[in-house]
Order: sequence, then C-alpha cells, then structure tokens
Amino acid sequence: MVDVFKKILDSLEFYIFAGVFFIIIWYFVLSPRAIDGISMYPYLQNNDFILVYKLQYLSDNPQRGDVVVFKHSETQDYIKRVIATPGETVMVQNGKVYVDGKELYEVYLDSAVRTQPGATLREGVAYKVPENQFVLMGDNRQYSTDSREFGAIPKEYIEGRAVVVWFPPEEAKLIKRLSYGDNLMDNQ
Repeated sequence: MVDVFKKILDSLEFYIFAGVFFIIIWYFVLSPRAIDGISMYPYLQNNDFILVYKLQYLSDNPQRGDVVVFKHSETQDYIKRVIATPGETVMVQNGKVYVDGKELYEVYLDSAVRTQPGATLREGVAYKVPENQFVLMGDNRQYSTDSREFGAIPKEYIEGRAVVVWFPPEEAKLIKRLSYGDNLMDNQ
C-alpha cells in the first residue's frame, strides 16, 4: 500500500513539475496570440493563432522585415512589420516607402501607401526614427493603424517576434524575417 501511494506521489510530482515548466515556457518564452484584424493580410489572416518568441530582443534589436508584437495600450497589442530602425529616415511619397532615400520594395503590398493629414508620417515629409525606436507598419496598409499615425515605437514596448502560425493547421508556417538587402532600390 505504501509503494502504491509513493508511486502516485512520484507521478503527481512529475506532472506538477511538467505543468509548471510548460506554463513558464508558454507564457514567458513562447506566448500564444490570436490575430484580430486584417492589418497583416495576406501574410497573416484574421483568427490565425501565432507564437511570439519573447526572448528574441533581450540582446538583439528588431531588424527590418521582422514581424513583431508590441503593446499599443494597456489592453491592446498590435502586430506589425519593422520598416525602419533607429537613426534611419523614412518617407512616404507617391504611394511608396523610402528608407534613407531608397525605395523599400515590398512584394506583399497590394495597394499604394497613403498617409493622413496631421499624422506622424506625412506624404513627402522625411521622418528620422528616434534612438531606440522602430517604425512599424501593417502589410495591408489600407487597413492598418501603424507608425504612420502614432509614430515610432520604443523598443521596450515590443514584446517579441512572431515566429510561427500554428492554427489553423492548413495555414501553419514559420514566420520569417523578410530580407530587404537587395530590395532597397536606389531612388533614380
């Protein structure tokens, strides 16, 4: 009887340890999120479930092309793509985004990039990204509230990098950083 009770306690101890370990990983390393909206369409769909790697930027900075989740308000997180990094100059002109005078070739866009009067980023006006901040925009620019309206986002507001779509299964994929290395075209 004592052996049976000991085995039950040992098993229970294992499951409690495994559960605590799982919770720590799930919420502090890989955080689950649901996409709510169409600002990243078509790359990410409304109601996709993603995992956010929260340790990504402890020692690194976000890079252009990363898809990141950031705290927009006390109750709301946004997901957007990094367009420009600290010290760079961004300008929206004639429906295109320019970084340090070079056009950012964005294959995922299906419409021109527009700005609103009175917004932080305005048509034809250069915007220098402040130190330790990042310009973030949705892929579906027509339906995205982003840095064009509210400006650059401080690094400490960025919660992590979106790394995988895990649900629905038919949409499962790794979320890769887009490389713009060859896609910053000289403005001629």
